[in-house]
Amino acid sequence: MENRDCISKDLKKYKFKRVVAQVSQNDRFALHMGVRVDLMVEWGS
Repeated sequence: MENRDCISKDLKKYKFKRVVAQVSQNDRFALHMGVRVDLMVEWGS
């Protein structure tokens, strides 16, 4: 029984890490897009 608790804890940690990794990737992408949009606005004006 204890072993299963341990496994589920590890799974939760793993899932959490995956979500954090996805979010940070999305943030990086959004940052990159935001910078490009800023540049385009500056070039356009």
